[in-house]
Amino acid sequence: MKKFPLNFQPHKKGLNSVFGDLESAIMALIWREGPLTVRQVRQALAVDRELAYTTVMTVMSRLADKGVLKKEKEGAAFRYRAAVSEDEFKRSALNAILSSLLGDFGDPVISQFVEAVGREQPDRMDELARLVAERRGKQKS
Repeated sequence: MKKFPLNFQPHKKGLNSVFGDLESAIMALIWREGPLTVRQVRQALAVDRELAYTTVMTVMSRLADKGVLKKEKEGAAFRYRAAVSEDEFKRSALNAILSSLLGDFGDPVISQFVEAVGREQPDRMDELARLVAERRGKQKS
C-alpha cells in the first residue's frame, strides 16, 4: 500500500481531515472527472470561489510532489491525474492514521474503537466481530 505524507486533522470532516480545503476540492474534482489541466481545474472551481491560476498550479504541483497526483506533459501544459483511486487513498490514509494511533496509544485505541462502534453504529458490532474472527483465522493459517 502506497504511503502519502499526511497532516491528520481529526476536527475536520472527510478529505479535509487529511488535505487542505483547496487540496480536497482539487482531489475530489480529479477523482470525479479524471485527468485535468490546471486551467480546467481552475475553471471548474471558479464556480464556488475566486482562484488565481498560479494558486491552483502551486497546489496541484504540491499534490504531485506528495505523490497523490501525477503530471504528464501535454503540449505546453501539464495534465494531472490521480496517482491512486479515491478508495485506495482513503485506505492508505486510514492505515497510516490507525498505525500512528496504535503506536502512540496502544490498548486504549482498541477499546475506544470498540466503544465508539457500539455507541455510534451498534448494528455494526456483528460485522466487527466477524472481521476479527476472519482475521484470527488468517493468522492461524
